[in-house]
Amino acid sequence: AASQYMCYVPVLLHVAVVTLMNAGYRVVAERLTEWENHQTEVEHQNSLIIKRFLFEAFDAYMVLFYLAFYEKDVNKLRGE
Repeated sequence: AASQYMCYVPVLLHVAVVTLMNAGYRVVAERLTEWENHQTEVEHQNSLIIKRFLFEAFDAYMVLFYLAFYEKDVNKLRGE
């Protein structure tokens, strides 16, 4: 019975790592954006949005790119 749930362990670990990395990067992105010292709030917000989008997109899809272009394993790619 427990073995049928073991297939979910990697997925849950991936979700946990992505969530933790996004939380950590949120702090880093905010500090970097403050350090840039933008003249207006709009410039500040746009810079923060770009940083967060790029990191979160990379973080979320890194596994798919790894499987598709490095491993070249279509079956694993379909499993993600």
